[in-house]
Amino acid sequence: MANQYGFQVPANQQYPVTIGGKLFGRKLQFRVTDDGGVGLDLSAFRVTFKTFQNDAETPNTLVATIYNLKDDTSNRIGGEFTNVSLSAGYEGDSYGQIFMGNIKWVERGKEKNTDRYLRIWAGDGEQAYNWTVCNRSLAAGTTAKDVMDYLTGEMAKKSVTKASDVDHFVGLIPPVALSRGKVLMGMARDHLTDWSTRNGFRWSTQNGQLTLIPIGGYRPGEAVVLSSTTGLIGMPRADQGGVQARCLLNPKIRIGGLIQLARDDINTLTTNQTGLKYNDVQISAATTWAGTYRVLVAEHEGDTRGQPWYTDITALAVDLSAPNPMKSAYGFHL
Repeated sequence: MANQYGFQVPANQQYPVTIGGKLFGRKLQFRVTDDGGVGLDLSAFRVTFKTFQNDAETPNTLVATIYNLKDDTSNRIGGEFTNVSLSAGYEGDSYGQIFMGNIKWVERGKEKNTDRYLRIWAGDGEQAYNWTVCNRSLAAGTTAKDVMDYLTGEMAKKSVTKASDVDHFVGLIPPVALSRGKVLMGMARDHLTDWSTRNGFRWSTQNGQLTLIPIGGYRPGEAVVLSSTTGLIGMPRADQGGVQARCLLNPKIRIGGLIQLARDDINTLTTNQTGLKYNDVQISAATTWAGTYRVLVAEHEGDTRGQPWYTDITALAVDLSAPNPMKSAYGFHL
């Protein structure tokens, strides 16, 4: 099926296709494992999947369907094998992990008499989010870094590790110490939310890593350039929810990271209702001439035997010229 740019995106590509001087060839790895990392690679089967990832503390989700497994293999998933990892993209450097998490439940059934399926629902850091408990007394003189070190250490016991840029962000916080002792008791997620709110961050779990994102900023790293020659599909649009865009599946797009879109490629909406006070007011999300945006939501969708192989994005404009990257967003996402 040809898209609007006139080139074909073949289903279940097993070979690279040259588009605009770049090589594209679908690639996927889907694994289910036990807590020790031992498991099964199901990549050879037909796999359909859809992930939902955002910067909220609640776990990101995956719904994946695998077709025509043996009964013995199917019965081991959700029992012996309780974790799932998914990597997808294209041959070369456009391939990487897009989901890792814990299996919540499974469904077994048939779509036809000849096609059986196993459907998996999984949550990113589900076990850590639901079961990590704090019970710690903090002495006077404890700093924000000390608290975060303790909380991330507790989450790591449930296999959610600390993202590499967490220490960078924590280091930007003024080193103010507690004037008296404090007790941390209860769910770790609640204390992470309290810590993040007080210090101007949102926390979430992204592919098994605890992540901090400044409320008015972005994560460090190079912006992913999206255009018709790098996989952008259709025309992005700016609405009240943010800047919406679709591209060929791209694992480099990460929550809190940057993308770059040409301003002229984005459709915007401005009201021109006469006689009312909001005449000529822009009611869609802000856009920038620099074209840099922070990713709020990323949804990856694919089918190894079908057409879908996309990433849908919701983003907010950021100002890279701002002296403080923690306060560079044109809009806040509370």
